[in-house]
Amino acid sequence: MILRLAIIGFGNVGQEFSRLLLAKRDWLVRTKGLDVEVVAIVTRARGSLVSKRALDLEKALHEIEVNGKLSGYGPESTNMTVLEVIDKCDADVMIELTPLDIRSGQPAIDHIKAAMEVGMDVITANKGPIAFAFEELRDKARSRGVHFRFEGTVMDGTPIFSLVEKLLPGCEIIGIEGIVNSTSNFVLTEMARGRSREEAVREAQKKGIAEADPSLDIDGWDAAAKITALANVLMDANLDPSKVDREGIGAVSSRSLEEAASSGRKIKLVARASRTESGVRLEVRPEEIGPTNPFWTVDGTSSALTIKTDLMGDITILETGPGIAQTAYAVFSDLILIVEAIRAGAL
Repeated sequence: MILRLAIIGFGNVGQEFSRLLLAKRDWLVRTKGLDVEVVAIVTRARGSLVSKRALDLEKALHEIEVNGKLSGYGPESTNMTVLEVIDKCDADVMIELTPLDIRSGQPAIDHIKAAMEVGMDVITANKGPIAFAFEELRDKARSRGVHFRFEGTVMDGTPIFSLVEKLLPGCEIIGIEGIVNSTSNFVLTEMARGRSREEAVREAQKKGIAEADPSLDIDGWDAAAKITALANVLMDANLDPSKVDREGIGAVSSRSLEEAASSGRKIKLVARASRTESGVRLEVRPEEIGPTNPFWTVDGTSSALTIKTDLMGDITILETGPGIAQTAYAVFSDLILIVEAIRAGAL
């Protein structure tokens, strides 16, 4: 089986996913009977490639690393827009890896719609479309008979959505809570160890876990998008991040962390979705927790999520020290699950 991919967005995750494809090429052929070819790579400012044959991923990665762009790659270079590439390229699956726009989830939503319209299966690690338009995109995928997967949108490669989908049949999700933003958790951990907020943010930026503008993390917007995505998929919330009762960690001081520690407690940024009589309520706010809380040991860049169910009680998943490789793996695992579904004749 040959599967042809179009990768939209070729930043850290797109590049790491490409390295993973190269590393697992023989394994895919040997164990899955699957030959994966990339026929399009589209970036916003560093050039794009479209080919009727498989692109040379090693060459593309080299061009990005050495020259910072794809324009020197060869005749496959193109000036087509993303939507033009989606319409004209001969791909079976679109991998949507563009950055999050917290205000609207665009242009990723339009990319996904366009790919579905031409019959492509879609994988995304961009939480925006799931936080702003999940119900619409899910219904479009069903109507067009294509697959739509998004495991990498929350907690990197941790299989949250697949866990509920595959292993908790019949369970109703009645609540979700967790530490889902690595940057804010790292900053709070470092501040509790004596660093200033500014020093902690600079260290997070140095480690590559915080952007040059860390406000989406510090102000709680990233966590808000993630808890919205979780609630939309697992609780049919049909909400967007603007509906989250949100408070970031900007008001958490070193003194408040010291006072919490003196009473045997920690402060964590907790995201929560809960069912109420009026619907699903979404919250993100700093909370004091004690040693019996399942998030007590979740420090640094680690994340954790508790899924509350009606039949299985509470299930807590801990992700320790995640990175770009884990998000790339989520895309890779979604690809394998799509292949298995195609072979089984299932959506």
